[in-house]
Amino acid sequence: MDRIFLAPWLPPAEPDLARLAMETADVMGFPSLRAWPEHRKGGIGFQDLPPFLSWLGVDGDRRHLVLVQAREVGALVPGARIEPLPSGWLEALDLRALAGPLARHPALGGAASVHVVHVAGPGRAVVRTWGEPGAESVRGVLARLSGVEAWALV
Repeated sequence: MDRIFLAPWLPPAEPDLARLAMETADVMGFPSLRAWPEHRKGGIGFQDLPPFLSWLGVDGDRRHLVLVQAREVGALVPGARIEPLPSGWLEALDLRALAGPLARHPALGGAASVHVVHVAGPGRAVVRTWGEPGAESVRGVLARLSGVEAWALV
């Protein structure tokens, strides 16, 4: 884990995430796009979920964007709702619509892997990935956010 650079990351204002999502949909041949990532309350918003905390992991020439729900690691995002996350939110997530535009963001070199994390219990997380595996980045982010060093990823 020591060889990976980890830092909080928010996409810059340009390019606009909606515009990037539409361009991504065109390039990847998505027939429709009903949702896309957006800047929301100090995180990355998507659909009706609370904002995700986003961290960038750089491992050599590979970039990994790790998205975690703040409430699942005991963090607070100012202004975010306090209701529990809907059951099955990770399985129901339109990963293509969320991760596709972020993976192509020019600030990430235009080619990053995106990992959306659900903390399923103490030291246990379920991860959905768009792109290359990035377990070391995911574990590193979870360790920094939670203080728990050992994480089992499913």
